[in-house]
Amino acid sequence: IQRNVKHIEVNDNGEFITLDFNDQSLPYRFVQTMKDIYAKQQEFEKKLADGDNMYTVIELEHEINLYFKEKIDLLFGEDTCRKVYGDILPSIEMHIDLLNQLTPYFEEYTKMRREKMNKYNAGRMGNV
Repeated sequence: IQRNVKHIEVNDNGEFITLDFNDQSLPYRFVQTMKDIYAKQQEFEKKLADGDNMYTVIELEHEINLYFKEKIDLLFGEDTCRKVYGDILPSIEMHIDLLNQLTPYFEEYTKMRREKMNKYNAGRMGNV
């Protein structure tokens, strides 16, 4: 069985995150996380617009940044945020940037899956 695993170096210490495309739930979880981040960002921006003081803004931002730190670590594995960002609480913009940088790997996977399924379906129908 051919493994479809990508190891992506994420810092100067040689640490990496692994994208295991043999796990068919990974692309789905990636897309759901992207949708979730977009929805939460919209919610955050609405709450931020209603925030009338520095304390409210800081508390809201802290809450959303913790939320996405947990989401990223769940998606790519424990300690992902530490590997990628160091010992900080990353901002939502940093998470979006990371996901945007990883999107081409998922696009490549999707293209490869479509090609394989087209070959499989053609073979089952007796076509080449």
